[in-house]
Amino acid sequence: MGISLLAHEKLSEIKGEGDISKNIKFDNISTLAGNVGLGYIKYPFSGDDSSLLPMPWLFYPRDNTRKNLIAIDGKFITDISVEEIVEKLNNHNIDQIRDFVSNLKGAYSIIVINEKRMIAIRDPYGIKTLSVGIKEDDYIVASETCTIESIDGKLIHDLKPGEIFIVDDYGEESYFAKEYSNAPCIFEFVYTARPDSYINSVSVYDARIKMGEILYREHPVDADIVVGSPDSGMISALGFSQASGIRYEKAIVRNRYIGRTFILPTDSMRKKGIKIKLNPIRHLIKGKRVVLVDDSIVRGNTIKRVIEILKESGAKEVHIRIASPQVIKEETLTFDIPRKDHLISNNRSLDEIREIIGADSLGFISLDGLREACGNKVYYENCFDGFNPLERI
Repeated sequence: MGISLLAHEKLSEIKGEGDISKNIKFDNISTLAGNVGLGYIKYPFSGDDSSLLPMPWLFYPRDNTRKNLIAIDGKFITDISVEEIVEKLNNHNIDQIRDFVSNLKGAYSIIVINEKRMIAIRDPYGIKTLSVGIKEDDYIVASETCTIESIDGKLIHDLKPGEIFIVDDYGEESYFAKEYSNAPCIFEFVYTARPDSYINSVSVYDARIKMGEILYREHPVDADIVVGSPDSGMISALGFSQASGIRYEKAIVRNRYIGRTFILPTDSMRKKGIKIKLNPIRHLIKGKRVVLVDDSIVRGNTIKRVIEILKESGAKEVHIRIASPQVIKEETLTFDIPRKDHLISNNRSLDEIREIIGADSLGFISLDGLREACGNKVYYENCFDGFNPLERI
């Protein structure tokens, strides 16, 4: 993570690995001062250029002595450097900027800011989200709407695909590159986005509730309790409980000091992390037929261990319901989902997967069901082998 501020061309910043809370402390927050700034946090991708991380990154354009900060969420198909991006965006010829963005292929959002100008861009495919808000006289641009609301800002609008939003001494203005699609990544609804956010005006919380309801409709089961896998499976588990009438229990507690294990770099690290990540409340589980609702299965390590935990705690049966379709393709633009041969759903039947993870039954929401939960709009669905507008390039 990183946070960088500028005040009269003087830079102050805090950068480090891990969560914000691990890096920003009472003893260093007072070192931050500035009129403009950028905050940045992302999961590490295996192909990331470590020399550029963590962002924000400080840059001096050749034709402008003013310091610029840049942050990029996502990746490019076009072969281009960060230096080139900043140079192109510091061009005050808006037609040239439009042409540049129209031809910059990938899934990305970009913010470049100095003390006189901010430019924010959403990719012309609409895969990455970006929203703009205001608090008093200050503009806020963020990848999630909840960020704006959490600091008492007022949401102005979500940037449209290809939108180039500029704020300077003359006020605000939006320009538009060529729009190829409006397809936000559907996996944001499933896993990454905070439940208090909206994506293209669709509530993430409501979508996750509906995922659980549709899961029960598509894969009903007789059971005694419904349990959500902490944390991102819990809202869908509540929806499953409401639709089925099966009692919801928070019977697994997550260790809040352990992060998301599917992004750890090695299998051994992931397996060790899972062992200390989740802890059962045994008296809620013993002798029960349990429905465990999780957000997704990627490699299968986590769900297999959770089933073991439930059965070691005395569960009579464990029925797995997954609030996303089977992940069958690698993904490198929006998430770091591994090669096909590392995916448990690759070239395996549902029954084969069930046997590997040790479940009594297994059901995934259909892609059509997930689309329904997310408002029946167009989405980027590459890892589920669904719609991918970039394949048209």
